[in-house]
Amino acid sequence: MGSEPAAAPDTDLAQAWGISKVSADKAWAKQKGSKNVLVAVIDTGIDYTHEDLAYNIWRNPHQTVNGINQAGDNITGDVVGWDFVHNDNLPFDDNEHGTHCAGVIGAVGNNGKGISGINQRVSIMAVKFLTGEGSGDTASAVKSIDYAISRGAKVLSNSWGGKGDDGTNGALKDAVARAGAAGVLFVAAAGNDGTNNDTDATFPASYNLENMVVVAATNETDGLAFFSNTGSKSVAVGAPGTNVYSTVPGNKYAKLSGTSMACPHVAGEAALLWAQFPNADFKEIKRRIMDSGDALPALAGKTITGKRINVEHALN
Repeated sequence: MGSEPAAAPDTDLAQAWGISKVSADKAWAKQKGSKNVLVAVIDTGIDYTHEDLAYNIWRNPHQTVNGINQAGDNITGDVVGWDFVHNDNLPFDDNEHGTHCAGVIGAVGNNGKGISGINQRVSIMAVKFLTGEGSGDTASAVKSIDYAISRGAKVLSNSWGGKGDDGTNGALKDAVARAGAAGVLFVAAAGNDGTNNDTDATFPASYNLENMVVVAATNETDGLAFFSNTGSKSVAVGAPGTNVYSTVPGNKYAKLSGTSMACPHVAGEAALLWAQFPNADFKEIKRRIMDSGDALPALAGKTITGKRINVEHALN
């Protein structure tokens, strides 16, 4: 973790167009984020050695203490998170997806390198349940959620899902509900099928649970991304999801597109709000996210709010 990085402007921040689009850069005048807020990126893992991420990676203060999650698993020796693919304490990203999402949430800000996430300071936990090819199973997703809850995560960023579950598999829905019971906000990508989640369900996005915020993808001109799923009853807000510039393994950066990239913009916003309002519950954080966005014609009738997030407004 080390000492606070030397202050210097982030050299490539202008390439991360989503940051200014959602007014996160204006929000930093009031709140830059807090290491006390823990966000779990449930994904392909994270390159936790990345020079623009390492300082903001969570370090387990109780590494020697047995942690028992809801699934009854004993997990010990976890330092930065857990890998449910290989069942070890090295949740390293062998894809690039999880590292990219982590950078949107909390690439280290003002460290003279690369970009800044929505949070310049935050604690990011790496929870790997997706393989290097990007596939994963429900059982591992459930374990990932329960693990993150057990370690004190306030926000879960979930850039995954699919059509495979018809909603009768209650285990995943129950895990998201357990997160809510623990006061945790579950942010989910809407999906990239170009379909309507109200009528053609995608899971976990289509679960109707109070602690969920489901995110559609918008583009550089505030249009709806062509691939983005929508849902006037099930998709809460839009956020930048095309050509998003963020961290990838090996101290590198890349542009990726998907509701996978929109989701961590909102997870990052939630974390920044919790830094500003540490005593708020998830309902208050969600209300601020939903009420404060910018109304976009492209999202009218396509999401619950018809809005793309605005981080500065959400803080005020």
